[in-house]
Amino acid sequence: MQRAFLIYNPYSGNRSFRLKIDQVVHKLQLGGYIVTPYRTLSIENIYEGIKFANEHDIIIVSGGDGTINHVINAMIQHNINKPLGIIPSGTANDFASHLGIGRKITDACEAIVRGNLTKFDLGKINDRYFINVAAAGLLTDVSQKIDINLKNTLGKVAYYLKGIEQLPNFRAIPIKITTEDKIIEEKIFLFVILNGSSAGGFKLAPDATANDGYLNLIAVKQCNLVELLNLFIKMLKGEHLDSNNIIYLRGKNFKIECSDDIETDIDGERGPNFPLDVRVSDKTISIFTPY
Repeated sequence: MQRAFLIYNPYSGNRSFRLKIDQVVHKLQLGGYIVTPYRTLSIENIYEGIKFANEHDIIIVSGGDGTINHVINAMIQHNINKPLGIIPSGTANDFASHLGIGRKITDACEAIVRGNLTKFDLGKINDRYFINVAAAGLLTDVSQKIDINLKNTLGKVAYYLKGIEQLPNFRAIPIKITTEDKIIEEKIFLFVILNGSSAGGFKLAPDATANDGYLNLIAVKQCNLVELLNLFIKMLKGEHLDSNNIIYLRGKNFKIECSDDIETDIDGERGPNFPLDVRVSDKTISIFTPY
């Protein structure tokens, strides 16, 4: 039998995963894996605990996008190159959704047991790696600011409530984007750089894949409230990329500068300060996928 190192965040989502560990172990054991569970106590604990994964054949992570982000960064930091399985148990689970991994534990375990591995790109922002999205501006730091109890109780609704709370204070930020062939200076409300296709439950880059060697930058230009609300409606329908209020760029690297002191976000976790050097990393990761 093969050995699986299961690292899980007991505080992700509605905190119910810790009650389902026996179900996970049972399913994986039937599939030929001996499972070693590892409960994360803190972010630092992920980087310390990942060292034990070297003794195993695969790594499995259960949590949201932020937990997956830290596990991948920890793997790279300790030069651990193992196949990764994902059991989504966060609130949004954007990257798992992009891969077609549903929230049912049995389905996620079945994808691991089936053994279908797909190699994916990683984005790099300054000295940090990301699997799904790097962002800054209006609403992009909601997951950092939201109360953990509200998040666990209300799920995605909590994100929307926190977003509405921020609207009276939103303002445009001056930004400079440099690509291989152009420079764009614009006042924007937010930008997201996607490795996958979705962020915050929105399918922002419908045709993007996380293994095409490119990143997709989408920025919302400064506009009035009516135009902004109409744009969000278009986002729900996937019809936003042709809007005059959208900057859409596809490339391998972006340099982003901003004179304002605003926070950045990487996969739901706080990111580095400006200026940002964002690029497709030369590192990849193999992940178990349903198909």
